[in-house]
Amino acid sequence: WNSPFLAFFFYQTTFALAASLFVYIEPVAGGSGIPEVKCFLNGIDLPRIVRLKTLLCKVVGVTFSVAAGLPVGKEGPMVHSGAVVAAGISQGRTKFWGVDTSFSKFSDFRNDREKRDFVACGAAAGVASAF
Repeated sequence: WNSPFLAFFFYQTTFALAASLFVYIEPVAGGSGIPEVKCFLNGIDLPRIVRLKTLLCKVVGVTFSVAAGLPVGKEGPMVHSGAVVAAGISQGRTKFWGVDTSFSKFSDFRNDREKRDFVACGAAAGVASAF
C-alpha cells in the first residue's frame, strides 16, 4: 500500500472528481466554451452562459482537470472566460451577491446588441491571451 503508483492514482482520481463536481454545480462550465460563445454571438439565448458562477466553476474545474492530468486545452476556456468578463463589464452589475452594483455610466450598454459586441471583444481577447 505504500506504492508511489497508488498515491499518484489516488491524487489524480481526487482531482478529476473535484473537476467533475464543479461541472455538476454549473453544467454550462463543462466543455471548451467556444461552441457556447458562438451560439451566444449568433443570437441564441443560452441560460447562464455569461454568468460569474459559470466563470468561477470553469476556472476551478479546468485547474483541477489539468492537475489530474486530463488532456485539457487552454484556448477554449480562455475564450469563454474572456467572454464572461466582457459581458460583466458591459452590464456593470451582478446578481451573484444579491446586491445591485449598477453604475449609471454603463446604462447605455445594457442592451443585447452592445452586450454581444462586448462578448465578441472578450472572446477575441481570450484567443489573444491563449496564444
